[in-house]
Amino acid sequence: MELKQLEFFVKVAELGSFTRASLALGVAQPELSRKIRQLEVEFRQRLFNRNGRGVSLTDEGAVMLDHCTRILEQTDRMRHAIQAAQSSPVGKVVVGMTASTSRALASGVVTVFRKRFPNASLEVIEARSRVLHEWVITGRVDIAILYDPPPSPLLETASLYDVDLLLISHATRTLVPRTGPVPFRSLAKLPLILPGKSHSIRMLVDKEAQKAGIDLDVVLEIEGTHLTLELVQLGHGYTVLPIFPVQRSSVPRRLQLNEIVSPRLKRSMKLVVSKQHPSSFLRSEEHTSELQSHLNLVCRLLLEKK
Repeated sequence: MELKQLEFFVKVAELGSFTRASLALGVAQPELSRKIRQLEVEFRQRLFNRNGRGVSLTDEGAVMLDHCTRILEQTDRMRHAIQAAQSSPVGKVVVGMTASTSRALASGVVTVFRKRFPNASLEVIEARSRVLHEWVITGRVDIAILYDPPPSPLLETASLYDVDLLLISHATRTLVPRTGPVPFRSLAKLPLILPGKSHSIRMLVDKEAQKAGIDLDVVLEIEGTHLTLELVQLGHGYTVLPIFPVQRSSVPRRLQLNEIVSPRLKRSMKLVVSKQHPSSFLRSEEHTSELQSHLNLVCRLLLEKK
């Protein structure tokens, strides 16, 4: 028994004629008659009384019509539900961000996500980059927004935004010009407050220092943007950060920001997704791609406002 046979049967019963049903369905009458006959053979019942004016249901056919109508209605509801799920998917997605990224982007991400995917649920988790990287691999987090994540065959990445790093100093105690760019080599003369050697910013700065053949004076190793900026404002040194954590920080504005050139230091913000542990929301590649597209857009819009 096929669903199409049930549709043919219902249409013949509604119109009381194989000829009219054939025209309405766009099916050749011999094919329509053959499908109905297959149903009668399968159920071992005559479903229609045939006469010169058309056909009428037998008692068994009337019972069949009642069930077929409900089956087709339920099938139609299922089809609409599936289509609705495609346009507004259900499920849960867990997005991980570092604290500084979360302060800059989380509210925008939540707003866009809830507007576009009203039937899905969202959880945002803050953690350090290396922890989030591990959580994506293990499935604790579905998507992470990370800077320069280390490559892994277990992960897919999509670039979102490239961000310049700036030299940040105390506005009244700085040793660098108040305006204009600062050559990277000038950092060798400054006491620096940087994260530990495993942090992506520190690795980038150390790599460029090695290329330039200079030694850096790292007086403090600090994990955490807010504490780093507080120490800069207390005069303990200079730091290197992208602009938006500074602008979103609650630290009072006594900071000077200078571009770093020759070379410019850039970090690449990327969307990281697990290949092995997709959430119910992300099982469709189409939904994954669409979510990446929306997050890409919100990141660009928010960062370009800075």
